[in-house]
Amino acid sequence: MYFWFFIAILTTLGCLTPSNQLATPTPLEENQNPLLDKLVDNDENDLRENVDDVATVDNDGSSRPFVDSEDVVVAVQDLETLNQLTQTHSFGALLPTTEEALLPTERVSTKWLYENHDGYRNIATHIQKRIDAISTDIERDLIIELKDALQYPAGNVGRRLDNRWFQSDIAFFELIGVINRLDKKDFYNTCGEIRFVYRLAYQNDSGASSRLPLTMNVVMVPTETNCIEVASQWIRPKDTTDDTWLLNNALNTDNLEFKHLELNAQIVRFPSGLETEFAGQALYLLRVYGLDTSKTPLQVLNLPLENSPNVQALTKDAVLKASFVDWINRNTTDIDNGTHLIPDQYLASEALSYSTLGIHRQANKAFDVLFDDETMLQLQEPTGTLQWINSKESVIDRLNNSSCIGCHQASTTAGFHFLGTENPDISGVTNRLTLPFSAHFHRETSRRQQQLAQFINGETEQTFRPHSLAPNTAQVETNHSCILPEHQKDFQENAQWTCKENETCEQVVESNIGIQFGQCMPTKSDLLSGNTCRTGTITNRSTTSSGVFNLHAYKDTFTQQQRYSLAEGKSFTYDSLNCRPTRIGVPLGRAYRKCTPEERAFKPQQSNVTNPEICAVVGGSQFDSCVEKDFHKCLDTIVARGMVDSCHLNRFCREDYICQTLPYQLQGVDTEMGKAIVKAGVGFCTPTYFVFQLRLDGHPIP
Repeated sequence: MYFWFFIAILTTLGCLTPSNQLATPTPLEENQNPLLDKLVDNDENDLRENVDDVATVDNDGSSRPFVDSEDVVVAVQDLETLNQLTQTHSFGALLPTTEEALLPTERVSTKWLYENHDGYRNIATHIQKRIDAISTDIERDLIIELKDALQYPAGNVGRRLDNRWFQSDIAFFELIGVINRLDKKDFYNTCGEIRFVYRLAYQNDSGASSRLPLTMNVVMVPTETNCIEVASQWIRPKDTTDDTWLLNNALNTDNLEFKHLELNAQIVRFPSGLETEFAGQALYLLRVYGLDTSKTPLQVLNLPLENSPNVQALTKDAVLKASFVDWINRNTTDIDNGTHLIPDQYLASEALSYSTLGIHRQANKAFDVLFDDETMLQLQEPTGTLQWINSKESVIDRLNNSSCIGCHQASTTAGFHFLGTENPDISGVTNRLTLPFSAHFHRETSRRQQQLAQFINGETEQTFRPHSLAPNTAQVETNHSCILPEHQKDFQENAQWTCKENETCEQVVESNIGIQFGQCMPTKSDLLSGNTCRTGTITNRSTTSSGVFNLHAYKDTFTQQQRYSLAEGKSFTYDSLNCRPTRIGVPLGRAYRKCTPEERAFKPQQSNVTNPEICAVVGGSQFDSCVEKDFHKCLDTIVARGMVDSCHLNRFCREDYICQTLPYQLQGVDTEMGKAIVKAGVGFCTPTYFVFQLRLDGHPIP
């Protein structure tokens, strides 16, 4: 369970270097990849038609060319554009300040920002205080530095975020993406939003570097009021290879103004050795901050979280709660459409989301807590022409999924929907993601493109926002979320999806929530490496708190058992699967077996690059002993291979797993074939907290 943690340390410290010791096929040129053409993203790429000669007419009578949805940019992710943007759109440049210190032209550390930028300093100070307060209220030991963890058996103790990252010489905010949310014009009296996503990262003089599980989104709004003109600035010109053209208009800071800053930060993590049944837990802090630069000193504003109810205030105030229920009854159509906006008086200014097993936990379903049996009687049955909801229970589920904590723990990647394209200067070879975004983000990209193209073309817009678990296909992959038979009545029939043939939708986790989603489960004879092999029951043991309603949800327990009666020992074979236990950090277990010699050489990938099983790099049997020794000398004994499930754009990993990049540079991996697999966009599924950049602990002292 410690494998990726220490391998990432070795890599970031320069202790691991690419190996070319194995015999390999003929080397590939940088622009050649015989496997690449075998992986095709099926998001209608083959359905484009030549419509350049079609025009739409504006209100003033002028015409413009018809816009294809794929020409509308809704996410800037390429490193070339982001690196160029950093020169003018750095975190410190976009965040308002009343101080006049000249931003350095080189990378700006959080220490410099803390000392010279009052907008950042005031927000960071508030975040530090909140992390301290939450950590103090948690009724468990929490440590910060690795040396302190070693005082506990096997280092099994809770970890909290080190507040020194907010004012460190080696830390900085890296621009990892720009997200076009002009579609949010449906919510606000503006032309929508532009989100600049920054991720906390570090790089020290010894070469250690990584990103951290903390993002800050600087949200801007266009000053232009002609929304069609604003949206048209995001139409990709012909024959462009990057997104630098956006700098002239759409991303020109003269045309944007600051709205607020959004925080999503992993602030506490309990390792799997401590949470043996859950396979670990983590808490994420979500907040929104405004800045009032007209005040002296500059004032930080604690803004409400979108569609996230203040559970404790509503529970204590019967009149306020009754008013809220009435608002829900009057806005069922918008709730069904996913375009509702709950008024501020009902909202919280702080929230915590929980993993693992996030979609099954009451801690992430605030509306389930609010709507007890008595309150459900006051809720009206949904009526009219609806696209998703079909019962009171599905109204509550829709509201849960629209809240910050509900959305960030359903079809996400370690509490995030967007983590950014890997920067090879920051992420070591064992610390990289093949799919640095969630399945929901990927699906939403196409939906937003289509809606904005309809808007620009003067067509009727399809504004319906699907549930974050809902696929864009009629069937879903093995172990992906599905609607249980007993809940199919709660949703509109034509909005539902099914499992593949010979798979059934099963309730793998039972819990005390309203609508529960299942997983598509294969029969034992069809079970493959990487599949779910355990089921269980969550018991809520959370106690009330003076802070957020779910602060003590880490006390929840999970009782689990095997689903398929597989072997569980440490003896692995080529032809039979083993169900790996949750105590090693694999949520709901993981079916696993040894790689055959052919699989070690990636022979299945040579004929089918998207083969559902892949011989990936995993921890060897000697790894735990290396933790107690000089792991530099022990390295050769810990690198092993094992069969797990593969992933790519058309097959994301199941909940609580993420698509990691195959580290073909390591000894024991066929370098050239591994490189071809990586270039084809294929990775392997691994538990999220096996990836160094997705855990708050184990990093250098800030």
